[in-house]
Amino acid sequence: MIGTLEGAARKLARGLAAVGLGVLLVFAATTIADGLLRFFFAAPIDAVRDLGGLVAAFAVACCIPLAIIERSSITIRFVTSFIGLRAGRVADVAAAVLVEVVLGLMAWRFVLFARQAVLDGNSTWMLRIPTAPVWGAVAAMIVVAALMQLLVVHACIVGVAPARAEHVA
Repeated sequence: MIGTLEGAARKLARGLAAVGLGVLLVFAATTIADGLLRFFFAAPIDAVRDLGGLVAAFAVACCIPLAIIERSSITIRFVTSFIGLRAGRVADVAAAVLVEVVLGLMAWRFVLFARQAVLDGNSTWMLRIPTAPVWGAVAAMIVVAALMQLLVVHACIVGVAPARAEHVA
């Protein structure tokens, strides 16, 4: 059951990362177009400057679940040669739980931030595009990442090997 759930989580995370990458590529193309239009015609694309921070936040948030479920964090495996394999596994579980706590706190704060953006009617500076939908999506990505980290914590507790071979030293 957990294996099936982790497989579904991995597919979801890959899809979200693909969406984030797609959004980032479109934004990169519009940034180039903006630069060219500024240089040759003194006619910037206002949306590029206005939406830049939101696009970046969304794109990065879309990639966090994949980094979590694929266990792409930095791990220092040589330490187990000093502290022993059992203590190393305990350290892995402790680290996974700590990451879960941090993601849980981040999710909570992003949800509150997105809610406040709705209540305040926040919008972009120039075009007055509401920012709440983007912050809601970012909050959702962090919540998804926190849920995926629960699978990682479970895998650490039951002693499942890391998802990718590069993580084993």
